[in-house]
Amino acid sequence: MTDKKPYDKEHPTKIPFSELVELIGTSCDYKFCIIDEELFELAARHDIDLTGYKHVIETTGIQHSVNRHGGRSNDREPLSLKDYLLIPFIIRNRDKVSVSTTMTKRHEANVLVYEKQIGLEFYYVEEIRTGKKSLAFHTMYKREIKKPTPERSNA
Repeated sequence: MTDKKPYDKEHPTKIPFSELVELIGTSCDYKFCIIDEELFELAARHDIDLTGYKHVIETTGIQHSVNRHGGRSNDREPLSLKDYLLIPFIIRNRDKVSVSTTMTKRHEANVLVYEKQIGLEFYYVEEIRTGKKSLAFHTMYKREIKKPTPERSNA
């Protein structure tokens, strides 16, 4: 029996999707529903009806964020496997959520951007897929919290 080793900066590897699902403990196909009234209202202001939508995490999204924001990246605060476990917490307990537009490989897409401060500032981004009625993992990253700059006095 081999021990499962989490993704780390010393030995970067691909994160097994099954391991992520096992660690988070969600239902099959990693679809979960945490769509609250604030999300419905925010989307409605952008002419999007989230009725029947589910959050979805696919391996392509995970691999994108591992490659762009994981141990091999130049990010000052690279993501680790345990950061992905925070996704349901970030969605439920977000400090801020907004709708934005981004370019994917194939098209322009609306995304939800969740922000949550947990020691660092976490950003979780989901693509709003109207055809599939899903909010799909797009990327995730974390940054150091910006310290407020002292205002200059005009004395």
